Amino acid sequence: MPSFSFLPSQPKFFDLFEKSSSTLYDIARALQDLMNNYTDVQAKCARITDLEQQGDAIVHNVTDLAHSALIAPLDNEDSQRLIVALDDAIDAVEATAVRMSIFRVEQPTEIAQQLAELISRGAEQVCDAMPGLRNRKHLEKVKDHIIRINDLENEADQLLRTGLEQLVDRRDDMFNLIRWKEIYEYLEETTDRIEDIGDVLQRVLIKNA
Repeated sequence: MPSFSFLPSQPKFFDLFEKSSSTLYDIARALQDLMNNYTDVQAKCARITDLEQQGDAIVHNVTDLAHSALIAPLDNEDSQRLIVALDDAIDAVEATAVRMSIFRVEQPTEIAQQLAELISRGAEQVCDAMPGLRNRKHLEKVKDHIIRINDLENEADQLLRTGLEQLVDRRDDMFNLIRWKEIYEYLEETTDRIEDIGDVLQRVLIKNA
C-alpha cells in the first residue's frame, strides 16, 4: 500500500503566518508614513484600509487550511490564536488611521509620531520572528524578538502617560483633549495587540521547548 505524506500542508501555514506578519509590518509602516508625512491623508487612509482587508483574507485562508489539513505545524488552538492576534493588530492600526480622518486632524503631534514609530518597530519584530517557527532549532531566536516586543509596549505605555499629561495641561482646549486622548489610546492599544502576538509566540515556544 503506498504511503501518502500530508506534510506539504505544513509550510502553507507558515507561509500564511509570515504573509500576515508582513501585512502587519506594511500597514504599520503606512501608519508611520501618515503620521510623519501628513499629506494626501485620504489616499493614505484608503491604502491602510486596503491592507486591513488583505489581512482579513489571510485569516480566512488560515481557517480554510486548518479545516482541510490533516497535519498542521501548530495545534488548531495556537494557529487560531496566532492568526487572530495578527489580525487584531492589523485592525487596530486601521482603526487608528480612521480616527485621524474622522477627527479631521490638522497635524499629528510628536507623541502620535513616536507611538506610530513604536508600532512600526514592534511590527518589524513580529515580522522577523515569524520565520523562526519553521524550525525548532530557531525557536530560541524568536524569544529575543518577544522580549523586544514587550520592551516596545512598555515604552508605549510611558508615552501614552506623557501624552495624556500634556493634554490635561492644556485642558482649556476640550476638543483637542477629547480627540487626541482617543487617538493616543488607540495607538497604545495597537502596541498591546502586537504584544498579544508575542504572548502567543511565547505560548508556542513553551509547548515546543
